Amino acid sequence: MVKSQDDGIASNVIPHEVSNQMSLFYAYHNPMVKTVVDSASQFAKDSRNEPLVLDCISALAAGSFNTVKQGKSDGPESERLCVLVLATCCILYDWISPQGVGSAQSSIDIKAVLDMVSEHTLADNTPADKVVRANCRTLR
Repeated sequence: MVKSQDDGIASNVIPHEVSNQMSLFYAYHNPMVKTVVDSASQFAKDSRNEPLVLDCISALAAGSFNTVKQGKSDGPESERLCVLVLATCCILYDWISPQGVGSAQSSIDIKAVLDMVSEHTLADNTPADKVVRANCRTLR
């Protein structure tokens, strides 16, 4: 640790061990998701087309859901992409919609989505339903 020339400042400096723990504690658990959600939310609010943005997200989610459920994908890579798109749509919808994806007003049936994607894995072999739950604000 670098010593400060001023004793008043030196007495208020946090040790590296404590600051490292603090930065992990206060850091957002998935910065990429936060960036995408913040950008999409800002676009929906600035354009004043929030209902249309939500309709577009739910239509994309419905297409991905039906592709996976009906087994119409071209192969395992295509199916995994559809699951990833579906998970992303659920997360975006949850953060943009004031009620969230778990509400009765949601046009995405989150219970059916979570049931279907629970058998699929995403990055690092993490089940897709856990990824959705971890990144949605209303599904904890």
